[in-house]
Amino acid sequence: MLKVSFSPIILIFVIISGCSSFKNTVQYEIADGVYKSRIFSDEIEKVYIDNEKEFLYVFLLSEGDLPYGLDTVNRDAIVFPQRRTETKIDKANFYTSEFDIDLVTIPFKYRFPTDGFPQQLNTNLNASVFLGYRTDFYTLKYKENEIGLIERMTNHYGMTFGFFSGFGSTAVNPFVTNDQINIEYDGIVWSNGLSVSFAVDYFNLGLALGWDNLLDNNSSYWIYQKRPWIGLVLGINLN
Repeated sequence: MLKVSFSPIILIFVIISGCSSFKNTVQYEIADGVYKSRIFSDEIEKVYIDNEKEFLYVFLLSEGDLPYGLDTVNRDAIVFPQRRTETKIDKANFYTSEFDIDLVTIPFKYRFPTDGFPQQLNTNLNASVFLGYRTDFYTLKYKENEIGLIERMTNHYGMTFGFFSGFGSTAVNPFVTNDQINIEYDGIVWSNGLSVSFAVDYFNLGLALGWDNLLDNNSSYWIYQKRPWIGLVLGINLN
């Protein structure tokens, strides 16, 4: 039995188109902070990025340096201006890893066959908090725009892995309770699980393995209580 509601599908298209519009109007930029890079040598080293309005400065960090108290005036740096006149400029790569907190939703849940009931694709509304570990990769390069100016641009993608927990709704009826109840209603479920996601700029897309707990007196009858499911994860990067 395939059970699909059109409202969540429409919601997904709204989110994706909204993120696309947001990306076109607000350029994703690399923030000030500590990163790792091979920009100064063949070895991976810690660097500090100071991203100003017209110039982006990259400083090599040594042991004992305090990046937020770094003397950026009297120290050598590699400089990336916002605009350049040369067309031949090498790109630079940076990455950083940290613990991450995001808001996610799981628009599709694939539930495995159970108790003689066929597989299902559920699309109930839900929202969860994600806690995990994230690695972000950045590439700085220059590209000629529509009016012939060579401008700096930032390409970004990331990977996350971690745990999520949140609440959602599910259909509760005689079919999914082995005829133990004679009413139909939308029950509240507490969802938990693990997810891995791929991020492009502010938008995250991934897969989840989770389980649901129905939070009412019919939980002992519900055939999906604590049964595993696989889901599609959508999220917005809050960092």
